[in-house]
Amino acid sequence: MSVLRRATDQQQSEWRPLPEGLWRFLISAKPEVKMNETFGKYQVRFALALTPDEQKRLKDEHGDPPEGQSQSWRSNYSPNLSLGWINKVGQYQSTKLVDFLAACLGTHSKAFRKWIESGGGPPRPDDPNDDKAEIALIAEWIAWWEGLEVYGTVTHRAGKDGTLWADFAGPIAVGSLPGQKDDDYQAHVRGKLRSMLVSAGEPPARPSIPAERVPVAAAVRPPAQQFTPQGEEVEDPELPF
Repeated sequence: MSVLRRATDQQQSEWRPLPEGLWRFLISAKPEVKMNETFGKYQVRFALALTPDEQKRLKDEHGDPPEGQSQSWRSNYSPNLSLGWINKVGQYQSTKLVDFLAACLGTHSKAFRKWIESGGGPPRPDDPNDDKAEIALIAEWIAWWEGLEVYGTVTHRAGKDGTLWADFAGPIAVGSLPGQKDDDYQAHVRGKLRSMLVSAGEPPARPSIPAERVPVAAAVRPPAQQFTPQGEEVEDPELPF
């Protein structure tokens, strides 16, 4: 490795990218809302880093990087800024952003999706034409996801300059994999989701309590009653059965 790195030297060669496969990531910084100048669309950039347990797993399974290289724990994900739409037949169409946000909420992803489908999302600015204010509100709302976790698949992609990139795709909710329930994480994201809905002006949904089923044999039957033609109740009637 050169003592002095020049501007034209390949800097990325000093890092070994994440291996391909399924890994658990942490959103390690506040998500950013940025304009993609190439495509002319707003995107949300999520900075992802392996959780500490996954960093240990990577070292156990793949060992240390070659001399002169450092192991990268990081990737990023940049879906377009869209919360979906209703198609011509009245069905909600999801997006990569919604899929990612929902996956980060673990086993509570269905409740979040239902809220988004009903028109939920970040607050709107007082002036609907104030794009700067709207972007600020969106960025503030997206910040709720900082510190949350998600599974994702890493695949390698060669850049034009020969750099090997580790791309994230296919977000999967924590708790959806066999043996990966993680009750502590589910409790954490449940509280965060409730707080987010309250801050957005949405009352937290009350859990539905199913009616208790009572076995027929255990049901209390009312005592038998008999009345005269005048409507007077007969005490202790002698029934013919």
